[in-house]
Amino acid sequence: MTNLDNANNWWGGEGRSQNRLSLLDLIGNETLSIELAALLWLFVENKTSILTAAGPQLAGKTTLLTALLDMAPRRYNSVLTKGRSEDFSFLDTTDAANTYVLVPELSDHTPAYLWGESVSTLFDALDAGYSMVATIHADSPEQVTQMLRQPPVAIPSEQLHHVGVVINIRLMYGERDMIRRVTAVTLIEPGPKFVRLAISNDADESSAFLESEQSRQAVSKRINADNLATLLTQREAILEEWLASPPNDAASFAGRVAKFYESNPSNTSE
Repeated sequence: MTNLDNANNWWGGEGRSQNRLSLLDLIGNETLSIELAALLWLFVENKTSILTAAGPQLAGKTTLLTALLDMAPRRYNSVLTKGRSEDFSFLDTTDAANTYVLVPELSDHTPAYLWGESVSTLFDALDAGYSMVATIHADSPEQVTQMLRQPPVAIPSEQLHHVGVVINIRLMYGERDMIRRVTAVTLIEPGPKFVRLAISNDADESSAFLESEQSRQAVSKRINADNLATLLTQREAILEEWLASPPNDAASFAGRVAKFYESNPSNTSE
């Protein structure tokens, strides 16, 4: 995978990756729950496209995506797109089945981001078997698809499910620090249809995680597994063990993930 720690165009500026948070850090500061982290691990392991979405800047979209990519098996390659100068020549030299396309942001806000016809080309690549991780400024999965339907992007409805999993993040302001919380995780299926996998509401402290049979079946189908509950329990236990045994920094976490795949070759084979 591409080393993103010093990729300034990925982070949107120089120095933003310094001391970046690991997935364990994000669990520890309650950005997301451990059960949700286990689910997202399974998605990344199966090369599911993931889009982090939030309205404001500095909501932690890129931080979360980078932490999730630390869980990708080593067999996966990645390509960091070049914004307005992207020519998609990588499509001639990469294997779609094993490649994540990394998009700093889907918008026209800066030259480093993808928008317009470039996004159409990207979705054609997703049609061919590539997967993407990207960020976008949007408050809901429905708004994401609405934005992608409109010109100058104009993605057809039959391609919108390639967005994959949408993770919504809420940015709040505490007494001393900014607080970030994953508020919803949604799987987009052909149609597009929106399958809510997890919801968290800080206002009334309510939450839901894979509560419907539809959500459990959708995840099982996406990761091609008939033992979802067992897999989630196993991954939660691993994350709990790692949380209890510092250090939890990004480099240490990536090393632990690498050792996990070395010890579990069935999770790294094609």
